[in-house]
Parts: sequence; structure tokens; C-alpha cells
Amino acid sequence: MRSPDLSIDHAVTEALFDALPDVVFFVKDAKGRYLVVNQTLADRCAGGDKTNLIGKKPSEVFPPALAASYTRQDEAVLASGKCVEHQLELHLYPGRITGWCLTSKHPLRSADGRIAGVTGISRDLNAPTDRAGGFAELAAALNYMQDHFASGLRIEDIARHAGLSLYQFEQRVRRLFQMSPLQLLHKLRLDEATRLLRETNLSLGEIALQTGWCDQSAFTRHFTRYAGIAPGRFRVVLRTP
Repeated sequence: MRSPDLSIDHAVTEALFDALPDVVFFVKDAKGRYLVVNQTLADRCAGGDKTNLIGKKPSEVFPPALAASYTRQDEAVLASGKCVEHQLELHLYPGRITGWCLTSKHPLRSADGRIAGVTGISRDLNAPTDRAGGFAELAAALNYMQDHFASGLRIEDIARHAGLSLYQFEQRVRRLFQMSPLQLLHKLRLDEATRLLRETNLSLGEIALQTGWCDQSAFTRHFTRYAGIAPGRFRVVLRTP
């Protein structure tokens, strides 16, 4: 199913993204239906068969709460023509394994300039290896973040712990993780919150305090913003057979 409004041939791009197991690539039409997907997305959501995704909307592929988040994002790009760049968001993988990714989406325009679709990628977030350039200089600061994310950390203090200026610290974190230091700190907190939601019966208020948020309201607001689903609903999704 290929839309006549999209004049670009995505076959080469699709083939290139097929070779990247940690990147999801897709093209959707103006109604949010998949036109092109890479093998990674098919492996995660369609048993490895791309044809099971073509022509479908997120609501036919993902759990309702996550699908609603992805759909809202698509609709915003289609309506405004504005790109989404490096949005930290939650993905639910086969086996109900959760993981974080950075998503970017761009509008696609037809020959006459109309917005005719949206294309995007979602890149899995994995910690860089010790061999990654500049990582050794950040190791102490990152360990400090990991050990103290539940406290009231300030990015300026973390930078000083690394012996770097705020600018140097931010540039190196962005180069290694493709996110800001604040996004990385939020990710550490949300990773732990996700684990507690999955593995414990702690209340949302208790989880908020254990993961460094000032209260349940702040935790719920940030979790929902990044995950696209409220923490209480997320817990239900994880535990639904």
C-alpha cells in the first residue's frame, strides 16, 4: 500500500534501516497508517512479517494507552508540519519488556507542498561502551547520577563532580547519549520507576519519593509526558495477560 501523494521512493532507505536492529523506521500516510516499516519494527510488532503492519494504524498494533500517545504525536506533526526531535519515550517490546528510545518524526510533503504523511525513527537507548570516546571522563559523573538520582541532584553539581564546566558536560553527554543531561537524569529515575511499577506493589507516592520526584503529582506528570501513559495505567498494562 503506497500513497500516490508521496513521490519519494523509500525502498533504499527501508533497506538501509533493515540493517539496524536497534532502530525502528517507518513512513505513515496522512491518516496515520503504515506505508513503509523496517525489519526491526516488524520483528517487534508483527512476528517478523512487514505485511502484517502495512495499512494499519498504531491502535491496531500497540496497547491502547501507548497507541494513543503515538497517534497524538503523529497528528500533531501532520497538523502543524513541525518536527519532533529526539523525544524520549517508552516502548513496549515483545514479552512485555519495556525500554526507552529517542524518537524523531518529520512531515512528508507532496509535490504541491501539502503534508501527505509522516516519517520517523525511534532509536533504542543503550549505555555506551567504555570504549566510546569521552566516556571515561564521564564515568564518575554517570556513576554519581546512578547512585544519587533519588536525591535532589542539580546538573551543575554533577558537572562539577566530573571536573567539567556545565557546557562541557552537556556537550559530552549529548554526544554520547544524544540527549541532554536533564533527559538522562529523568531517564535514570524513570527506569527505576518502571522497575518498581513492574516488580512491586508500592504506591505511586512511595515510588515518586524513591525515585527523586518531589511528590506523586510531579512523578505522574513526568512519567506520562515521557512514557505517553500514566504510571497507574502502565502498571495495569504490564500485568494484563
